[in-house]
Amino acid sequence: MAKSEKSKLEVLAMNEQEIREALEEWESLSVNPVNCYEYEMRLKWLRDQLSNLQGERRAGWEEGLKKGLKQGREEGVRQVAIEMLRLGLEEEVIMSVTKLTEEELDELKKKLSSNSF
Repeated sequence: MAKSEKSKLEVLAMNEQEIREALEEWESLSVNPVNCYEYEMRLKWLRDQLSNLQGERRAGWEEGLKKGLKQGREEGVRQVAIEMLRLGLEEEVIMSVTKLTEEELDELKKKLSSNSF
């Protein structure tokens, strides 16, 4: 195993117990070809598992980001609709611009009249 590859694994081992264990095994391996082969197979399995974990984390992060952006856009649309209501624009115009339903607009009007904003 190349030194730079071992260094990369050592960094990853700080967070992954299985990789830490594999590194400890590697340190104690003899030059026995059977042991080396078994170690390489275990290390390959651990790398695959790590790759899967990182992919799952990345997918979860991307999903959370998309959800947050969607919620932000929806909140922005509601804020624009509130300002349009304050300016006294017609409801049809507000619904046309914001794509809010009549029910959503009524809910905003109720909140506006109760000074919830």
